[in-house]
Amino acid sequence: MEELFSTHLPDGERPDLQFCIFPHLKEFLVIDQREHPPRIVLLNAADVFVEEFFRAVEDQFSEAVREETEFTFAHLINLPLRVEMAIRETAMSFILDQLGVSPDAEEDIPTVVVFIVSGGALESHSERVLDGLRTLVRSHCGETAVAQWEKVLSRLVAEETDILQKLHVTQLTEALLGDSPDYFTLWEHRN
Repeated sequence: MEELFSTHLPDGERPDLQFCIFPHLKEFLVIDQREHPPRIVLLNAADVFVEEFFRAVEDQFSEAVREETEFTFAHLINLPLRVEMAIRETAMSFILDQLGVSPDAEEDIPTVVVFIVSGGALESHSERVLDGLRTLVRSHCGETAVAQWEKVLSRLVAEETDILQKLHVTQLTEALLGDSPDYFTLWEHRN
Protein backbone atom coordinates (compact mmCIF):
# COMPACT_ATOMS: atom_id res chain seq x y z
CA MET A 1 0.00 0.00 0.00
CA GLU A 2 2.92 2.35 0.50
CA GLU A 3 3.17 2.71 -3.28
CA LEU A 4 -0.29 4.30 -3.23
CA PHE A 5 1.28 7.31 -1.54
CA SER A 6 4.17 7.76 -3.97
CA THR A 7 4.63 11.49 -4.34
CA HIS A 8 7.18 11.86 -7.06
CA LEU A 9 6.12 14.08 -9.93
CA PRO A 10 6.87 12.99 -13.49
CA ASP A 11 10.21 14.84 -13.53
CA GLY A 12 11.27 13.25 -10.21
CA GLU A 13 10.62 16.31 -8.07
CA ARG A 14 8.54 16.26 -4.92
CA PRO A 15 5.37 18.33 -4.68
CA ASP A 16 5.23 21.41 -2.46
CA LEU A 17 1.94 20.35 -0.88
CA GLN A 18 0.28 16.98 -0.35
CA PHE A 19 -3.35 16.73 0.71
CA CYS A 20 -4.74 13.60 2.37
CA ILE A 21 -8.49 13.96 2.04
CA PHE A 22 -10.92 11.65 3.82
CA PRO A 23 -14.14 12.29 1.83
CA HIS A 24 -16.57 11.50 4.63
CA LEU A 25 -14.75 13.55 7.29
CA LYS A 26 -14.53 17.28 7.85
CA GLU A 27 -10.79 17.18 8.59
CA PHE A 28 -7.93 16.63 6.17
CA LEU A 29 -4.15 16.61 6.40
CA VAL A 30 -1.71 18.76 4.49
CA ILE A 31 2.00 18.03 4.28
CA ASP A 32 3.68 21.32 3.44
CA GLN A 33 7.20 20.94 2.08
CA ARG A 34 7.67 24.57 1.12
CA GLU A 35 9.36 25.17 4.45
CA HIS A 36 12.24 23.43 6.14
CA PRO A 37 11.52 21.42 8.14
CA PRO A 38 8.32 20.40 6.41
CA ARG A 39 5.17 20.80 8.47
CA ILE A 40 1.92 18.90 8.79
CA VAL A 41 -1.33 20.80 9.14
CA LEU A 42 -4.76 19.46 10.07
CA LEU A 43 -7.42 21.59 8.38
CA ASN A 44 -11.17 21.57 8.86
CA ALA A 45 -13.52 21.88 5.90
CA ALA A 46 -15.68 24.34 7.86
CA ASP A 47 -12.73 26.76 7.95
CA VAL A 48 -12.10 26.44 4.22
CA PHE A 49 -15.56 26.20 2.69
CA VAL A 50 -17.00 29.40 4.06
CA GLU A 51 -19.78 31.58 2.61
CA GLU A 52 -17.39 33.23 0.14
CA PHE A 53 -16.50 29.81 -1.27
CA PHE A 54 -20.13 28.98 -1.98
CA ARG A 55 -20.75 32.40 -3.52
CA ALA A 56 -17.74 31.95 -5.80
CA VAL A 57 -18.96 28.51 -6.95
CA GLU A 58 -22.49 29.84 -7.50
CA ASP A 59 -21.15 32.74 -9.56
CA GLN A 60 -19.08 30.41 -11.72
CA PHE A 61 -22.04 28.06 -12.20
CA SER A 62 -24.35 30.93 -13.09
CA GLU A 63 -21.84 32.22 -15.61
CA ALA A 64 -21.37 28.76 -17.14
CA VAL A 65 -25.07 27.93 -17.42
CA ARG A 66 -25.91 31.27 -19.04
CA GLU A 67 -22.99 31.25 -21.49
CA GLU A 68 -24.11 31.87 -25.06
CA THR A 69 -23.06 29.06 -27.35
CA GLU A 70 -23.82 27.78 -30.81
CA PHE A 71 -24.34 24.22 -29.53
CA THR A 72 -26.91 24.54 -26.74
CA PHE A 73 -27.44 20.84 -26.04
CA ALA A 74 -23.72 20.03 -26.06
CA HIS A 75 -23.17 22.96 -23.74
CA LEU A 76 -25.84 21.75 -21.31
CA ILE A 77 -24.58 18.16 -21.46
CA ASN A 78 -21.07 19.35 -20.54
CA LEU A 79 -22.25 21.49 -17.61
CA PRO A 80 -21.57 18.80 -14.95
CA LEU A 81 -17.93 18.66 -16.02
CA ARG A 82 -17.63 22.44 -15.96
CA VAL A 83 -19.27 22.61 -12.53
CA GLU A 84 -16.90 19.93 -11.22
CA MET A 85 -13.92 21.83 -12.59
CA ALA A 86 -15.17 25.10 -11.10
CA ILE A 87 -15.64 23.47 -7.69
CA ARG A 88 -12.17 21.91 -7.81
CA GLU A 89 -10.45 25.13 -8.83
CA THR A 90 -12.35 27.20 -6.27
CA ALA A 91 -11.76 24.65 -3.51
CA MET A 92 -8.04 24.56 -4.31
CA SER A 93 -7.75 28.34 -4.18
CA PHE A 94 -9.60 28.47 -0.83
CA ILE A 95 -7.42 25.69 0.64
CA LEU A 96 -4.27 27.45 -0.58
CA ASP A 97 -5.55 30.69 0.92
CA GLN A 98 -6.08 28.91 4.26
CA LEU A 99 -2.44 27.78 4.06
CA GLY A 100 -1.29 31.33 3.45
CA VAL A 101 -0.62 30.86 -0.26
CA SER A 102 -1.90 33.68 -2.42
CA PRO A 103 -0.21 33.23 -5.78
CA ASP A 104 0.00 36.43 -7.78
CA ALA A 105 1.84 34.86 -10.67
CA GLU A 106 1.61 31.38 -12.16
CA GLU A 107 5.16 30.59 -11.02
CA ASP A 108 4.05 31.21 -7.41
CA ILE A 109 1.50 28.39 -7.53
CA PRO A 110 2.80 25.41 -5.53
CA THR A 111 2.74 21.89 -6.90
CA VAL A 112 0.04 19.83 -5.22
CA VAL A 113 -0.68 16.11 -4.96
CA VAL A 114 -4.08 15.04 -3.61
CA PHE A 115 -4.66 11.63 -2.05
CA ILE A 116 -8.26 10.53 -1.53
CA VAL A 117 -8.18 8.09 1.39
CA SER A 118 -11.36 6.06 1.03
CA GLY A 119 -12.97 3.23 -0.88
CA GLY A 120 -12.40 -0.50 -1.08
CA ALA A 121 -8.68 -0.40 -0.32
CA LEU A 122 -9.35 1.41 2.94
CA GLU A 123 -12.21 -0.89 3.93
CA SER A 124 -10.28 -4.07 3.19
CA HIS A 125 -6.80 -3.00 4.21
CA SER A 126 -7.14 -0.09 6.64
CA GLU A 127 -3.98 -1.05 8.55
CA ARG A 128 -1.96 -1.18 5.32
CA VAL A 129 -3.36 2.21 4.27
CA LEU A 130 -2.41 3.57 7.70
CA ASP A 131 1.10 2.15 7.21
CA GLY A 132 1.23 3.94 3.85
CA LEU A 133 0.26 7.23 5.51
CA ARG A 134 2.94 6.69 8.16
CA THR A 135 5.49 6.08 5.41
CA LEU A 136 4.35 9.23 3.62
CA VAL A 137 4.79 11.33 6.75
CA ARG A 138 8.10 9.63 7.60
CA SER A 139 9.55 10.17 4.12
CA HIS A 140 8.77 13.88 4.14
CA CYS A 141 8.85 14.92 7.77
CA GLY A 142 10.83 12.26 9.65
CA GLU A 143 10.22 9.76 12.41
CA THR A 144 9.45 12.43 15.01
CA ALA A 145 6.50 13.65 12.93
CA VAL A 146 5.15 10.09 12.67
CA ALA A 147 5.19 9.82 16.47
CA GLN A 148 3.52 13.23 16.82
CA TRP A 149 0.81 12.51 14.26
CA GLU A 150 0.24 8.78 14.91
CA LYS A 151 -2.97 9.27 16.91
CA VAL A 152 -4.43 11.70 14.37
CA LEU A 153 -3.60 9.43 11.43
CA SER A 154 -5.10 6.41 13.21
CA ARG A 155 -8.22 8.34 14.17
CA LEU A 156 -8.83 9.65 10.65
CA VAL A 157 -8.38 6.22 9.07
CA ALA A 158 -10.62 4.58 11.70
CA GLU A 159 -13.37 7.20 11.33
CA GLU A 160 -13.38 7.01 7.52
CA THR A 161 -13.41 3.20 7.63
CA ASP A 162 -16.27 3.19 10.14
CA ILE A 163 -18.38 5.53 8.01
CA LEU A 164 -17.73 3.47 4.86
CA GLN A 165 -18.81 0.28 6.61
CA LYS A 166 -22.00 1.94 7.89
CA LEU A 167 -22.78 3.29 4.42
CA HIS A 168 -22.36 -0.13 2.83
CA VAL A 169 -24.65 -1.77 5.40
CA THR A 170 -27.27 0.91 4.74
CA GLN A 171 -26.93 0.52 0.97
CA LEU A 172 -27.17 -3.26 1.17
CA THR A 173 -30.25 -3.05 3.39
CA GLU A 174 -31.90 -0.62 0.97
CA ALA A 175 -31.00 -2.87 -1.97
CA LEU A 176 -32.49 -5.95 -0.33
CA LEU A 177 -35.68 -4.09 0.61
CA GLY A 178 -36.04 -2.68 -2.90
CA ASP A 179 -35.69 0.88 -1.59
CA SER A 180 -32.69 1.61 -3.77
CA PRO A 181 -32.34 2.17 -7.50
CA ASP A 182 -29.46 -0.32 -7.28
CA TYR A 183 -31.53 -3.10 -5.75
CA PHE A 184 -31.49 -6.57 -7.17
CA THR A 185 -34.14 -9.26 -7.23
CA LEU A 186 -34.77 -12.58 -8.91
CA TRP A 187 -38.54 -12.30 -8.85
CA GLU A 188 -40.83 -9.38 -8.30
CA HIS A 189 -44.59 -9.36 -8.28
CA ARG A 190 -46.30 -6.04 -7.59
CA ASN A 191 -50.06 -5.61 -7.54
